[in-house]
Amino acid sequence: MIRSVKLVCAECGENFVPQDGVLYYKDNYINNTVKEAKFICPACIKKWHDKWQIKSAEFSEVDYVMTVTIELEDGTVYEDLDCTPMDGYVVAGVDIPPEAQKKLYEFYHAWDMERKRDVLKYCHFKDEFMRTSFSCETYGGEKYEDVAFRVNIKGIMETAVPVPDYILKQIIDAYSIYELQNRD
Repeated sequence: MIRSVKLVCAECGENFVPQDGVLYYKDNYINNTVKEAKFICPACIKKWHDKWQIKSAEFSEVDYVMTVTIELEDGTVYEDLDCTPMDGYVVAGVDIPPEAQKKLYEFYHAWDMERKRDVLKYCHFKDEFMRTSFSCETYGGEKYEDVAFRVNIKGIMETAVPVPDYILKQIIDAYSIYELQNRD
């Protein structure tokens, strides 16, 4: 037996016909039949896309929980939404169109680079006869190439050129690991 279903938008309540061969619906994992699906009309989908023009986004992370406060161009503010950045998108606790998730990732990436600005991106050590050196770079772009160093009897690292303390502490940690891995 062939049956039919009238498509009624769950947002505006109007009957509609899908456009461009795409049918939008709200996810609901307890739906058992297609009749229980909440379909969205093309006009409401367009309105949803138009609404999600992100003006600004502020990220924060506390105890490994990341949240974002989003301000849209129309003045709407979503505060402290749980979020997860992954693969060029930021998934948040509300339905956001994929284009806006990508835009949100741009804000996230800028925030992430700023908070990691002083963190080592890489650190390489080189052992030569009577000389040990390191080359490193921070996410902020600070580079040190082939800097000779030694650890004095008090356990303090001395470098041939001045290196800021916040970088030196990370190099000391990295060198401790390097030494452990390269013991004979």
